[in-house]
Amino acid sequence: MTVGGRYQVQRVLGRGGFGEVWEALDHNLNRRVAIKFITGVAQYPEAARRFAREARILASLNHGSIVTVHDAGTIDHGGLPLPYLVMEMLHGGTWETAWPDSAVETGARLADALAHVHAANVVHRDVKPANIMICTDGRTVLMDFGIARDDNSLTRTVTTTGKAFGTPAYMAPEQFGGAGATPASDVYALGLVLVEKLTGQRGPAAQLTGAARAAVPGHLVPLLTRMTSHLPQDRPSAAECARQLRAPAAKPTLVLPGGGAAAPGLSGAGAVVRSGSLRARLAAPGALLALFLVSGFIRAYSYGGPHNGSLWSGPVRGTIGAFAGPLFRVRGQDFSTWDAQAWAAVTTPLVILGLGATLALTAGLVPGAGTLPRLGGYAAAALAVAGLSWQAANYPPWYDPHVPMEPSTGMWLFYLATALTIGEYIRRDVRNQRPAAQVRLPGTPASR
Repeated sequence: MTVGGRYQVQRVLGRGGFGEVWEALDHNLNRRVAIKFITGVAQYPEAARRFAREARILASLNHGSIVTVHDAGTIDHGGLPLPYLVMEMLHGGTWETAWPDSAVETGARLADALAHVHAANVVHRDVKPANIMICTDGRTVLMDFGIARDDNSLTRTVTTTGKAFGTPAYMAPEQFGGAGATPASDVYALGLVLVEKLTGQRGPAAQLTGAARAAVPGHLVPLLTRMTSHLPQDRPSAAECARQLRAPAAKPTLVLPGGGAAAPGLSGAGAVVRSGSLRARLAAPGALLALFLVSGFIRAYSYGGPHNGSLWSGPVRGTIGAFAGPLFRVRGQDFSTWDAQAWAAVTTPLVILGLGATLALTAGLVPGAGTLPRLGGYAAAALAVAGLSWQAANYPPWYDPHVPMEPSTGMWLFYLATALTIGEYIRRDVRNQRPAAQVRLPGTPASR
């Protein structure tokens, strides 16, 4: 289908309640574009009005973090008018699934965009991760201005049917009461998004638990608390948010027991240690991975007792070979009856998958991590333990019915690395659930 005599529609990119977005080729300029169509205009006249408003608003805005409009128009579709909007083609993913290099810098870019929007007397009214595109070229783009308002009153928040505009999970408290959406409403929504991305919890910053609060850079806690304040008048402007999000952090002072303080840069027991740093998080998992690799090339079993054979051996007779053996010995008929050989061939990859996932989740475990990723680590550990337990009881990796063998150094080292891996994950999870150490910025009074 060709739209407007120049746009060759090719494939659908997404569908929503009132519209569809398609990828198209602009033959005049030989470039890829995104075309948004509004469906169900006859059944929902309000959708067409919102669409026209979105086109008008976007055409009036010019900012690197706001999607650019190229064209707009209407085509005949089955005897009915079908409005369309031609926009720049963005490559990337929404902030629901994509992870930018810095959540704080992404928030600053969004605050810049909202400041530009608010200066044009526009309120977005639907700031949420699904409307934020993290582009592969490094840009952060605010999208979907379909329910934005550009009139002077900025008071209409509820439709004639009583349904509020926006996404309830990110709406400001005043919007639920039917009050008019204002720039402060957008700031509140952006604050919720930042709290969610920094801590894994959604809600006002003042309600964060101690562990979740520790995941937020200390100098940003007051800002996020103001952004998610219950009262609109207590929230900062979007421009102020952008400035403070980019402001350098003051060096924190660790409050010691008894009211003392450790000076920044002090070495020894009083030093300020950033436990959430990448190096600290990777140290233990890296050491455990090295231990697994070492155990893989040490002899896994011995013939007739541990005194026979050297400690080191090739991969065929080492721990790697012991676990890989069932994968090479299994035959098709084993799976037809699901005998011990078949189960051994299945449980071995599951053990490796479980241990690999446990190590990866250990490295990624930070204060404020959500329940789902935390449970994922325990599930991965349980998978590895279940596989190893079954093999030890039913078909040990050193099993050979013709030769008397028993586990040797490599196998015991592998089991030890497994236990240490699971223990390290539990230790980190328990530590992250404890209240964080109190950090005071220079110039702020100590709490009593």
